[in-house]
Amino acid sequence: MAKTAHKVVLFLDTGSAERGRTAEAEFNAVAAKLGLPWVARGQVVAAPADPDAADLATAAVIIAVDRVILEPLLRERFPDRAGAIEYWDSPGGPDPKSAIAREVAGLVARLLGGRVVADDPRPVAAVKEPPRKVHTVRVGRETAGRRGKGVTTVFDLPLTEDGMKDLATTLKQKCGTGGTVKDGRIEIQGDHRDRIVAELEKMGYKVKRTGG
Repeated sequence: MAKTAHKVVLFLDTGSAERGRTAEAEFNAVAAKLGLPWVARGQVVAAPADPDAADLATAAVIIAVDRVILEPLLRERFPDRAGAIEYWDSPGGPDPKSAIAREVAGLVARLLGGRVVADDPRPVAAVKEPPRKVHTVRVGRETAGRRGKGVTTVFDLPLTEDGMKDLATTLKQKCGTGGTVKDGRIEIQGDHRDRIVAELEKMGYKVKRTGG
């Protein structure tokens, strides 16, 4: 059987490359779970080593995980490709791994939707070929068997269990309430469908409400 050719997502990082390795591992775990024809690779951009120009030319998606440091550096060294690179803000806060997981989740959602956020429109055409079915995340509400206390449910997420837990933490904070991950979906206490749909769409997901 012929081996499926995978498109490459190239993560560029500096220094210890901890963020790039985290993004690479998270993306590959999600891609493997969903059977996506994509694979992530990481490279360090730090003297005396530069990113491989051949990899920059052939990667379908290029992401620099630290905008402040990498954007001026890449625009100077690779002016012909710098506009095709997506720049992420360096994750801060007490849990940068969760921030990277959310960025990766948004990236996967965009790839499933056939579009990539970048300054240069050329990578978009590469992602659109061949066309892929748009992955839709569903948001609903359940009250049955909960003694009148309903929950908002989020399911059909293209995430690992850890990714869902990280996303659940974010949604609980946004809604100011409790919640959990159960049976492959997120449950948020109360009816917060409007707020959750808005937050997921900000992250790049295509969202559909279910159950009225």
